[in-house]
This record gives sequence, C-alpha cells and structure tokens, in this order.
Amino acid sequence: MGLTGSTPVNPINPIEPIVPIHAQDTNPLTLRLEGSSFFVDNEFFGDRISGYTLPGFVLRPRLQLHLGSMVTLSGGVHWLHLWGASRYPALLSAAAWPAVHDSTRIHLLPWLQGRVDFSNGLSLLVGSLGNSAHQLPLPLYDPDLALVADPEAGVELLYSGPFAVADLWVDWREYIWSRSSVPERFTAGLSGRLRYSFDNAELYLPLHLVGQHEGGQNLAFDHSIANAFNLAAGLGVAARSARLRYGLSCRAMLFSQRGRAAVPFSQGWGLYPQFDLSLQASSSQFSLLLAYWYGKDFVPLLGSYLFSNLSALSPLMVFDRTQLVAAKLAWQWAAPGQPCALQVSASAYLYPDERRLQYAVGCSLRFNPSFRLLK
Repeated sequence: MGLTGSTPVNPINPIEPIVPIHAQDTNPLTLRLEGSSFFVDNEFFGDRISGYTLPGFVLRPRLQLHLGSMVTLSGGVHWLHLWGASRYPALLSAAAWPAVHDSTRIHLLPWLQGRVDFSNGLSLLVGSLGNSAHQLPLPLYDPDLALVADPEAGVELLYSGPFAVADLWVDWREYIWSRSSVPERFTAGLSGRLRYSFDNAELYLPLHLVGQHEGGQNLAFDHSIANAFNLAAGLGVAARSARLRYGLSCRAMLFSQRGRAAVPFSQGWGLYPQFDLSLQASSSQFSLLLAYWYGKDFVPLLGSYLFSNLSALSPLMVFDRTQLVAAKLAWQWAAPGQPCALQVSASAYLYPDERRLQYAVGCSLRFNPSFRLLK
C-alpha cells in the first residue's frame, strides 16, 4: 500500500499520468493508453480487517481532443481485470466492495470527460474525474482504491496558485429514479493547503473534508437522510535541496455522522503526525515515510480500516482506542524519456497495545504513452 505526504511519496496509482497531460500535450487529437499492471499483497491479521491480494491491471484507452488552448474533451473506457477473478460486483465503489448480488464477468466502464483550463490556475472537470486520491492523507484514503475502485464521476474544480492549492469535487455514485427503492449516494470533498514558500522550504496549512450522503426525495418507502464526514486540518513544513526532499506535518482529524446510525457512535477524532523524505538519484527515487496514528471512535470514509475504531469484519466489533505506527519504504524508477515508471514498496503497521504487526508489499508498472493522430 502507498502513502501520501508533503513529498512525492504517492500511492501506487495506475491511472495518474506521469506528466500533467493538459500542460504537456497540445496536439489536436491524441490517442492515450493510460494504465498499470500491479501486484499488491496485504498481510493483515486480527479482528480489524482481513488480508487480501490484488493481482491485475487497469487499462484506460481514450481519445483526447483539444478545442483551442483551454478546452479538452476525452472519451474512452476504463477496464479493470484481476487475475483469477471471473466475476465482479456491480458498482464497485470507493466506500467498499459492497455485497451486491448482481455481478459481471468483465469490468468495463465508459470514461468521458470535459475539461476547461483557465489562465488563472483554475481548471474545471465535468464527467469522469482525474486522480481519485485527491492528495488526501493516508487515514482518509486507502491507496488500494486507486487500483480497484470505479473511476469517480461528477464535477471537480482544481486550483493551483502561489499561496494555495485546492481540489473540490463531487463524485456521484448512485443515481435515483422516481419512486426508486435505492437511495441516491454521492461523495463530496475538499482537499487543499495554504502555503508560504521561502528559500527552499514551504510552510503550509493542510485542510481536508470528505462527506458522504445517502437519501433522496424520490424514494418509494424511506425518505430519511444519512450524512457522514471526515475533517482534517493541521500544520506542515517541507524543504528540499538538489536531490533531497523532506517534510514534517501533523493533522487532527474528526469523524461525524447524522441520520441513520450506520456505526455505534456518532463522532470521534484522531491525531496523525508524519515524517517523510525522498532522495532523487538519476532516474530513481527512494522514499521513506514514518507516521503515528491515535484514534478514538473514528471511522475513515475512504480510508483503510487499519485506522478505524470499527471492524470491517463485523459492525458490532468496536475498538475503544487505536494506536498505530506506520512505515513505508518505496523505490521508483522512471525510464528516461519514456512514459512509464516502475514502483516497488513495502509497508509495516504496528499496533503497540495489541503487539500485532501487519505488513504489505506491492509493485506496479505504470505507463502513459500517447500517439498523435492529427497534425
């Protein structure tokens, strides 16, 4: 599993382009083949979450059409295949793999996006969205979702300026028809930071908000509404030299829910300090992350149940407090001049109170070649 931080210690993300496509490619019509071949082995034990393995690939072929310097239209398909899996749950969601009886033998979805890049650092995406990690810290986002979850779809605003970066999005997961027995579901979030740069360092204030909504007015029988939130804020500092980057940050996190009680507590909190560094050596990058987690009545909406006070195995199994020490070591090699990169990582998760050690190893080969179709 991957970790995110103030330095480029990114999750194993099969879709995230190696370079920003809208800033690098101005060809009028381009064929892109984004994807990744991956293998992740999560050796998890105990009552919190079961271990699992993810051997497979994600492929996203698409046509990209530039309409002038600001507007880009993209269309294609998103194909997930796990080796040894003959059927896939319908609506594989970012929340979890739901126990849906309907299933398909192939997981192939449409991918359609309209994007407008304004000159002031603001971008608008409508349709299929971009990177699902949204620069969320590890307790708020499970990097395995970047491998197996359906691509997000809705609307997204991105901003990058000298003093702030921000990502505001709505991911619509379940559409509701009139008199439907299935409620509408969507996830909305804000992830960003205020920053002040000086010399080769940066002081920043991170802010993250993830909310999930379930309900709707056109339900056939139940008009109640359920909302849940994760909120995080803190302080961080990052510095860099020619080859070395390092950072230290600390975030306080909150959990809250209203409406139908899905968990036995309505609010909770957590504390997450982390230290990370990366070393660039020629075409390779070595990354290290060390973090600590302390949580009370906390449930991560998009994060791993390793950080949860509620067991993923049973809704009746609750842990009073959670202490966790996490460490990740990663190596990434990028082929010089080629649109591909190899990443290998190893992570360890220690619960001091329980004297239990969990670990995970993974590797992925990401690629993003493009072919110009019109001159």
